[in-house]
Amino acid sequence: MKRPANQVKVLERLRVWRDICPDIAIRSSFVVGFPGETDADFDYLLDWLDEAQLDRVGAFRFEPVQGAAANVLPGAVPEDVKEERYARVMEKTAAISAAKLQAKIGRTLDVIIDLADGEGGEREIEAAPPHPTRLRSQGATS
Repeated sequence: MKRPANQVKVLERLRVWRDICPDIAIRSSFVVGFPGETDADFDYLLDWLDEAQLDRVGAFRFEPVQGAAANVLPGAVPEDVKEERYARVMEKTAAISAAKLQAKIGRTLDVIIDLADGEGGEREIEAAPPHPTRLRSQGATS
C-alpha cells in the first residue's frame, strides 16, 4: 500500500486538532492481515487505537489485488487470523465510539446538517447550509 505513517506524529496531530476543536470527529480505516503482520504488530495497532480514540473506524481484511506488490510478500496471514483480528478491531473501536457518543448526551452542540431526507435514514452530502443548526442529543431510543 506504500502509505508512510509516523504513529507518534499522527497522535500529536490529533492532540493539536482536538485542542483547536474539542468536538472534532475523526475517522480512519485500517487493514488487518497484511502480509508479514505479526501478533506484536496487531497488538500495537490495538494500543494505538486506545490512545488515538478515533470517533469512527472502518477496517478491512487484506486481500490480494491484481498487480499489487503485496501479493508476493512473505508472511501471508491465515484467513482465520484475519477474521479474528478484524473482529477485535471492530469490537474495540465500536466501544470507543459508543463512549464518545455517550459523552455527548445532554449537551447542546453546533452542527451542520448537509441534507435531511425526512425519513431518518442515511444522509448524503450535497451542500452545506449557510448557518449551522442547533440540535440537542436526546440519547438512544429502543
